[in-house]
Formats: sequence, C-alpha cells, structure tokens
Amino acid sequence: MSTAQEEEEELFPGYPRGWFVIGVSSELAPSDVKPIKYFGREMVLYRGESGAAIVHDAFCPHLGAHLGHGGKVVGETIQCPFHAWRFDETGKCVDVPYAKRIPPRACVKNNPVQEHNGLIFMWNARVEGEDPTWEIPDLPEYGSAGWTDWGSALIDIKTHPKEIVENLADKGHFGPVHGTWANEFGNEFKDHIGIQHVKGVAYPRGGGEDHFELQSTYYGPGYMLTEMQSVLPNIMLLCHTPVDTNNVHVRIGAMIDISNVKEGKEDFQEGYRQNIIVGFKEDIAIWENKKYRPRPILCDGDGDVGALRRWYQKFYMPQAEVGY
Repeated sequence: MSTAQEEEEELFPGYPRGWFVIGVSSELAPSDVKPIKYFGREMVLYRGESGAAIVHDAFCPHLGAHLGHGGKVVGETIQCPFHAWRFDETGKCVDVPYAKRIPPRACVKNNPVQEHNGLIFMWNARVEGEDPTWEIPDLPEYGSAGWTDWGSALIDIKTHPKEIVENLADKGHFGPVHGTWANEFGNEFKDHIGIQHVKGVAYPRGGGEDHFELQSTYYGPGYMLTEMQSVLPNIMLLCHTPVDTNNVHVRIGAMIDISNVKEGKEDFQEGYRQNIIVGFKEDIAIWENKKYRPRPILCDGDGDVGALRRWYQKFYMPQAEVGY
C-alpha cells in the first residue's frame, strides 16, 4: 500500500458519524416493512402502528432470519417471519410465542431515527453508545402554500462520500463543469455545520442568464440544503448515505416556490428539477473516475479545501475528541 493510500485510510476509517437520510416519509406507510443496507449493514426499516419509523439490524438473533423479508409489524414491534419472535422499538425481544421464558440476550441493535422535512434520518455512531448531539432543523417552507415537495430522485454512485462533500469548497469547478460562474465565494465551518456562500451567474441549458445568490449548508456530513434566490426561489436537497465503503446512495431534489407561476406549474417545476439533476450528474462522472489526492497541489483561485477536509475529518473521529 502506498503512503498516500495509508494517509487516506487513516483520515477516513469506516463510516462518518451523524444523521443520514435512509428514506422518504411518504414512502413508508404505517405497518410497512423494508429491507435496507447502509454503512455496510443489513437493516430493516418499518413504521409502527402509531406512526413512528424504526430501524434495527436485520437478522434475528434466534436462527438468523432477515426481518425485512417477510417480517410483520404488530403494534410497535416487528415479528420475525421464521419463528414469530417479536422485537420492540428498542430492539429487545418481547415475545416468543412458544416459550415460557424469553432469553435475556435476545435483541437486535437499533439506531435513533427522526423525521424532518418529509425525510427519514438515522443516526450512525462511530462508537457504540454515542448518542446524537445535534438535531436536523425543520424547514418552515416545507408543506407551506406555494412550495412544492422535494420530488427527489435516488441515484447510486460508486464513490466515497468525501468526494461529494469536497464540492462545498471547490470554487474552481463551477465554470468548467457546470457553466456557472462564481463571482463571490466563501466558506464557514463551525462544529457540525459547514456553509458555502456564492454569488454568480448561471447559463441554463435552455438559454438565458440567471443571476443567483445561494447558501449551501451541510448539517453534519451527509445532509445539505441549498437556499437559492434566483428566477424561482428554491431549496435544493442533497443527501448522501454510504451503502458500503465504495458506494453511496444520493437523494437529490428541490422544493420550489411556484406561487407566482400562473400557467404550466407542473411542467415548469419538473423542468427546473431536471435541470438541477442534469447538473449534478455532470459531477458524478468525475467522482466515479477520479483519484483522491491526500496532498493536492492547489492554487490561489481554489477554495479552502484544507479547511473543508479538517472539518469533514472530525466526523470520523470519536465524539469525545471533537465534542459533537
């Protein structure tokens, strides 16, 4: 292994700590059960009868059946399809229908889950017992009159999430990749929040010129919102959740203020979203084929890549060392 590879693995071992999107709220009805895989783990996502979303490790501790394939929701518990053992929202076994005594070690690992802005988030800890130390903010625009839903698309990308995060500080790629020119550009990093400020001009593929001002904010390492003032005020969604060490699920979408659009609202908003997705896919071809440089040669026109990397690295460190 080369020195550069060793440095890269040392900076980003395993998976980052934080809240990550694992689903869309509207796609998980009460009593629904779905198998999911994130952070190299097979898991089961289900919604209890009360409406709470719950995530457990997938395999029953009894004889190993996958709870996401044939498992059933009973109240707030999930019932194993093999022998009908039931596990509550904490992962503890609460019923074995044919036994007089439940084995005390019969449990499945579960993760904290929250729902905000129409999305289901799961907390991934670096070390067992690390509880969430920040919250995902609720958007006042979500569900408000005149604003669309996200209309998000799910994209599989063969890359490491650090490559996606690096866009937050990469001023130089806007023009060559997207045909968007950043006249003003800056970053802020504090605790779990990373921010990008941009003022510039975009040239949409359909023609014209769009002067814009935006702020992109990462809340932790995998959930970013971009608030943009342009022809149509909008909030862009970018969520990326590691499936394993080489693959990432990305959800991208946009809430758009169409209150001032008089005709053809559906066509207009769909065209706007597609323009965003096309632009994002231009990055994908680069991410999937590039080589990560632990010590890149930078110039004075680049953004503060070093500050971005120092901020992002902290999500791979024990919570006790960084305080969040």
